[in-house]
Parts: sequence; structure tokens; C-alpha cells
Amino acid sequence: KTSLSPEGKKALDEIYKIMDLQKNMKFHVTGHTDNVGSKATNLALSEKRAASVKNYLITKGISNSRVTSQGYGEENPIADNSTNEGRIKNRRKEIYITN
Repeated sequence: KTSLSPEGKKALDEIYKIMDLQKNMKFHVTGHTDNVGSKATNLALSEKRAASVKNYLITKGISNSRVTSQGYGEENPIADNSTNEGRIKNRRKEIYITN
């Protein structure tokens, strides 16, 4: 899934406030998946996940030049992909300050 949940949008609205105050900061959004499906499909999905966050922030008013995004597919798991709970944790988006 690449869409943003209502809770995700609320969290991004709070991040937007910080980004709006810190005009010189730049940010990098990453997207991740579990290991279900092909590597190519997971990479494309993770890229779309990251882009959905970037695009949301841009529509709120953050300059495109301040936000980059990249998908990593299933390459950087934070939990065990052999369990449903672990796979859920691995389907994520993250934001980093890159200044």
C-alpha cells in the first residue's frame, strides 16, 4: 500500500510544521517493504511509498528542492520477515534530516 493513512497524515502535518520553521533543513524520505513478492515489485512499491510522503509534504508547501525520496525495497528490514508482525513493521516510511 502506498497511500497515507489519516494517522500518517497527522504525523506528517506535525513534521511539516518543523520543516516550515527550519527553512534551511533538507530531508530524505525512504520507503521499505517486507520480503513478500519479487525484489523488483518490492523496490517499485517502496519507491512509491517514499514518493507519497514527499509529494504530501510538497503539496503542503515544502519546496521540492528540500525533499528527496528513495525506495529500498526489502533490503533494510527492522524486524523478522518470517512473522506477520515483523512484515508489518518492515512496511514503512522514514524521514531523515540530510542538511
